[in-house]
Amino acid sequence: SEGTKNEPFSPRTFRGLGNKGTLPWKCNSVDMKYLRSVTTYVDESKYEKLKWKRERYLRMEASQGGGDNTSGGDNTHGGDNADKLQNVVVMGRSSWESIPKQYKPLPNRINVVLSKTLTKEDVKEKVFIIDSIDDLLLLLKKLKYYKCFIIGGAQVYRECLSRNLIKQIYFTRINGAYPCDVFFPEFDESQFRVTSVSEV
Repeated sequence: SEGTKNEPFSPRTFRGLGNKGTLPWKCNSVDMKYLRSVTTYVDESKYEKLKWKRERYLRMEASQGGGDNTSGGDNTHGGDNADKLQNVVVMGRSSWESIPKQYKPLPNRINVVLSKTLTKEDVKEKVFIIDSIDDLLLLLKKLKYYKCFIIGGAQVYRECLSRNLIKQIYFTRINGAYPCDVFFPEFDESQFRVTSVSEV
C-alpha cells in the first residue's frame, strides 16, 4: 500500500464475478493460492494498532445508528484454531455454496456467511451465520481477529461499499473473455487509487 497513489482505480474492464451460479472461468489454482495467501496472512505485531483503528471506526458507525440494535443472527463457530489470531472472511449464501465441500469452511480463517435463509441446521460446518451487515458489525466487535475480508458475492460487495466499509480492494484479472451474469457493483472509483500491481 505504499508508494505513489496517482493512478485512478477502474474495474470497468474486469468486473465479471460469476455466471449461472459458478465461476465463469475454469478454477485457477494459482488464483486460489493467491486468495488463500492474502486472506490467511497475519502479522501479530500489527494487531493492536489495527484493533484500535477498528474500534474507533465501529464507535463512529454505532453513533450514526448502525450496528448496535441487532439480534446477532444464528451463530456457531469453533474451528481447528479457535485461539489462534486469524482473519475473518465474509461471504453471501451463493458464494458459500459455490465452495467445494472439501474446502468448507475455508481453513485457518473465521468463516462468516451472510444469509437471511440459512440456519445452523442447514450448515453443518463451524461457521458464523448472520443475516445483515449490522449483525456483521456487531459480531466483529465480539471477535478477536486480524483483518476482515469480504469475498463475495455482488450483493454483499454492494452493501459494504455503499456503507463505506471497504478500505482496500484486491482485483484479479483473468486473461480471456468469459460470459458473465454477475458483476462487481458500480461505486465511486474516485475514492480508490491503485497502490500496487503484481503478477499472480
